Amino acid sequence: MSTPRARRPRRAWWILVLLGALVLAGAAALAFSPGFRLAPPVAFGDELTVDLGEGDHAIYVTPSDQWGEIKCTGTFPGGGVLQLRPDMLQQAIVIPEQWDAQGSFSLGIASPGTITCDGPVADGRFTVGPVLSFFTVVGAVLLAIPGILLVIAGVVVGAVQARRP
Repeated sequence: MSTPRARRPRRAWWILVLLGALVLAGAAALAFSPGFRLAPPVAFGDELTVDLGEGDHAIYVTPSDQWGEIKCTGTFPGGGVLQLRPDMLQQAIVIPEQWDAQGSFSLGIASPGTITCDGPVADGRFTVGPVLSFFTVVGAVLLAIPGILLVIAGVVVGAVQARRP
């Protein structure tokens, strides 16, 4: 007859690592998802026809240090004219492509419209998408911090449990 072995503690450190990874994925989605929800870009001078929902939207242009010289105009059904506001809290989009924030606008009702941008940028392009604000970026960073801490805690707990006999 063999003697009963002492039962080893459950290795639950992977739960901490998994939770941390999920929180980090949420932070990445918060920070980078606007870049994947952009309208197909068009060249400066061309007309972009978009069907936009109610609320805030942003215009993004190819990276340009001549931000003030790029002009955008647009019309929406019912005689609505694009009122572009230079939003100082709006951030550039970096994934999957680099886009500079040109400004934002708001629509009271969902509607299709046409937008045109022009400026002194060679091969310049523009697009429309959701607003990525400074507060969204800060929120993603604040969400990433506990995710990183959970992953670190899981690795430390796993290393400590592995060293125990």
